[in-house]
Parts: sequence; structure tokens; C-alpha cells
Amino acid sequence: MLQPNKVEAIYSLRDAAEQKAMAEMTLQHDPTAAHRDALLDAQLKLEAKTQDAIEVCHECGHKHPSDQPHFRDIS
Repeated sequence: MLQPNKVEAIYSLRDAAEQKAMAEMTLQHDPTAAHRDALLDAQLKLEAKTQDAIEVCHECGHKHPSDQPHFRDIS
């Protein structure tokens, strides 16, 4: 899978946040198990999109494994 560019990552993150917000509103009006599951799914997708955006948009400009630190490239 190709890594998205910064703009795609930001829009994807925004879409995931909107889906989570909609799932929260739906659950408030109809607190069924199906809607709780939908909210959980939306939360997990938002978390994944957040991680994607962090990796793509990090200021150093290079992708790193999660266990390695990022350093700003000042060259």
C-alpha cells in the first residue's frame, strides 16, 4: 500500500473525525449495541488515521518505526 501524501492524510483524518462525531451523535439518540459498536469502530479508525497522519506529516520528513525517535533535519 502506498503511503498517502500530507494533504491526503489530513483529509483522511478529518473524514475519520467526522465519522466518529456522527457515531457519537447517533449513539446519543439511540443507545443500542449496534451503535456502540459503530462508535468503537469509528474510534479505532480515527486512531489509525491519526497515526498515519503523524507518520506522514512529521516535521523531519522521514518515516521511522514507532520505536525510534524522530529528529528534525536541520541541514
